[in-house]
Amino acid sequence: MGFGNFKIRFLIFVFLCLGNNLIPAQQKNKTVDFLYNQLDYFLKDPSSSKLHRLSKIIASKEEQLLTKEDKLALVIVQANMGYYYDQFGNIPTAISYYEKAWKTFNNNNLKDYDIIENCLQPLGNLYLKIGDLQKAENTITNYLYLAEQSQNTSKIISAITNLSIAYNNKSNYQKAIKVLRKGEEIAPKNVNILTNLATNYLNSGAIEEAKKHALKAISMDATQVNAYQILAAIELENKELQNAQNYIRTAKLQLLKNPNTSARDIAKWQLAYIDILLSKSAYTEALNNLKEIYEYLLPEYSSDINFPKKEIVIADRVLLKALDVQAYIYQQLNNPLLAIQAFETAFEVNSKLNTAYPLQDTKIIQHSQNRNRTESYIDLLYFMYVTTKDAKYVVKAFEAAENSKAPFVNEALLSKQLLLQYKNDLLVKRNKELTNEIATYDTYILQEKQKEYEADISQIQKWTSVYEMKSIELTDVTQKLQEKYPNLLFKQEKIPIFELQEKLKQDELTLIEYFFGKKTVYQFKIDADSIEITKTKDIDHFRKMVQNYISYFNKASIITNNVTGFSESSFELYNILKIPKTKKLLVIPDGLLNFVPFETLLTKKSTAINFEKMPFLLKSNILNYEISAAKYLRSNSSNKKLNILGVFPVFENTNLELPFSIEEKNRIQQKFDGVFLEKEDATYAHFLDEAKKHSVLHLSTHAEAGSFSRPASIQFRDQNVLVNQLYGLQLEADLVVLSACETGIGTLVKGEGPLSIGRGFQYAGVKNVLFSLWKVNDKTTSQLMQYFYQNLHFSNSYAQGLHRAKLDFLDAKEISNTQKSPYYWASFVYYGSYQPPTEGKSNWIFIIGGFLLIILFLFVILQKIK
Repeated sequence: MGFGNFKIRFLIFVFLCLGNNLIPAQQKNKTVDFLYNQLDYFLKDPSSSKLHRLSKIIASKEEQLLTKEDKLALVIVQANMGYYYDQFGNIPTAISYYEKAWKTFNNNNLKDYDIIENCLQPLGNLYLKIGDLQKAENTITNYLYLAEQSQNTSKIISAITNLSIAYNNKSNYQKAIKVLRKGEEIAPKNVNILTNLATNYLNSGAIEEAKKHALKAISMDATQVNAYQILAAIELENKELQNAQNYIRTAKLQLLKNPNTSARDIAKWQLAYIDILLSKSAYTEALNNLKEIYEYLLPEYSSDINFPKKEIVIADRVLLKALDVQAYIYQQLNNPLLAIQAFETAFEVNSKLNTAYPLQDTKIIQHSQNRNRTESYIDLLYFMYVTTKDAKYVVKAFEAAENSKAPFVNEALLSKQLLLQYKNDLLVKRNKELTNEIATYDTYILQEKQKEYEADISQIQKWTSVYEMKSIELTDVTQKLQEKYPNLLFKQEKIPIFELQEKLKQDELTLIEYFFGKKTVYQFKIDADSIEITKTKDIDHFRKMVQNYISYFNKASIITNNVTGFSESSFELYNILKIPKTKKLLVIPDGLLNFVPFETLLTKKSTAINFEKMPFLLKSNILNYEISAAKYLRSNSSNKKLNILGVFPVFENTNLELPFSIEEKNRIQQKFDGVFLEKEDATYAHFLDEAKKHSVLHLSTHAEAGSFSRPASIQFRDQNVLVNQLYGLQLEADLVVLSACETGIGTLVKGEGPLSIGRGFQYAGVKNVLFSLWKVNDKTTSQLMQYFYQNLHFSNSYAQGLHRAKLDFLDAKEISNTQKSPYYWASFVYYGSYQPPTEGKSNWIFIIGGFLLIILFLFVILQKIK
């Protein structure tokens, strides 16, 4: 990239020579000349200060650009600015200008400019560099489609190569191999294709294939640095350290020969070399190499200190990897305190990376990788606590676990609540429109992809292009909003333990929070006076026990056919989970524990076959669930009047029919005011129109958990709504009750939890949700919901209402013992704020009122006697 004076003058010459009709227009168009002259002036001697000046000048002219020639000139200037901002190390601004160039080019149907080479390729590479993998994939797919339309083989190969890098970074090695094989068919001697195939074969464990393709790449081009590094990694795997070192040194020689090698390229090589040093336990030399990496990446870094200060770190994945390696080295050197500091600096880099990601999918990938770092960090803190008995390490461990808890749902809830304060602001309105439009196009793309071989690729591409344009605009609008309202910028801060304990004391709750890692499960127990940490010794046994227990709820018959087995498993899991003996529990699960109904755990050994007599945790504890302690701390009791929006599609005369749904509706109507959409009125559009008017949304319908390729969904009368569509909504309801199957189930993401319908409504702004953990029975669900609303009417507490509903279900004489199995009453769980029940207050009101009536009656009688 980088046009230089000659390219700019040549471009102007081409424009002047396009024809007689164009010459007068160009002569009249002073704006085009001005843009090119300003760019030409900058390119004579590029510098950061001149680039900043150019950006101000261009911004002042954008409103004056009317013709396609004007806008093409703007695209060329913006693409150049993207290139130079990248050269000067300002990647976020570089991305912003490339995005602007692509948006201007696409929205105005411009031609006569190589948008792939000058904009989309470098933009895709920058997304890869910062780890924004979803945007990288979308952008690369965009220019792959354009290249295929123009049958440009070199650009097709470039797109395939970069697309495989995006898949590789997502750990989707087979998908990368599949696309690269297509590239190999087109260009069998392309060394980039061969090298990337070698990389993905290596990552997928196909060592011989990796070696074959790497050697083939080097035989065609001896300068292939990555191929040498792959061979070095293979030799390391085979414990051939000298061979590995030879390959890695050859890679460095090739890097130094190349005049286009960047400091970051050297830093990446250093990381590969450090792998060899680590295999030889050469930790001191490895630490010195890490300092060199920091010097390459951070101009302000001084090698006098062990690792960079948090104030100077940048959003860079090479830097993140270097800090992880440094933490590992300090662990090997038995220096946990320095390892802890290295991890804390890495968390700062990760936080900066997250702010660069506008799309949830990319954030989730990055967060999943950060969870492994968090686990290692908590391991160190636990070791320090056991060694020193200093409680500060327990607090730090809890803070780390908390920071990994549903950060993106928390961010969405906070931002949508704050945006409501400025809902009349035009920027806020545009933000809401764009969020909804992006969710809609994302859904279109997903639905079309699910058709697999029958999918319309050109239609997917059109939607993807619109999706990209909308997301670029959303990034710009979000930035403007944060500049205008700084409180909208989500910052993950340390949770104040004393405030948390004070709130727990006020609510008379004991909190148990789990961190379910790859190698360890930690439990934190916090009450008004203490904070404790415990560690699971055998995670394989723990995982097996949890999975076994969850499997009892796969079908209704499993528990009733093996009551003894269920009872034994339930009591054993109760002990493993270390449930404290208290009356009220706040549970913050993690990993597989998201699917465990804690109320069903048995607090004692039991041989009973009568479910009503079993010592379920439900009988001794009121359970409240939350996605994080931070969300619990932010919550407050709602005293607003409950007004219901009920949605009952019923699906009569179909195989989806829910015959007991109408009875469910009738019982709710007896207790609460509201609007009840029944049968053909229960459409998605009707729901959206009414939702903003009600505090409680009740959906009695069908839902599915989905799979890795198909997102969770919920059925309205007229359409099946994917969870992705819910992300674009901004709902103001206080509670959503999802009276349907599997509404709390979805693809499980580390730390973020299941990508379920329940989570979708939370993401849409609903703070409190009541959802199901497995397929539910229509009749017993209707009965449970009747009990829930009856108790909610008296207690005005969601948690208490559901707790009492389950007890009433177990006590009901008309319900058979078979249907008192936990399968029928335990599916529904409540996640949200804790509201103490007000039924005690209501009873006093009735007592006082009755007493006053008696006095009044006696007074009337006495008056008659007189």
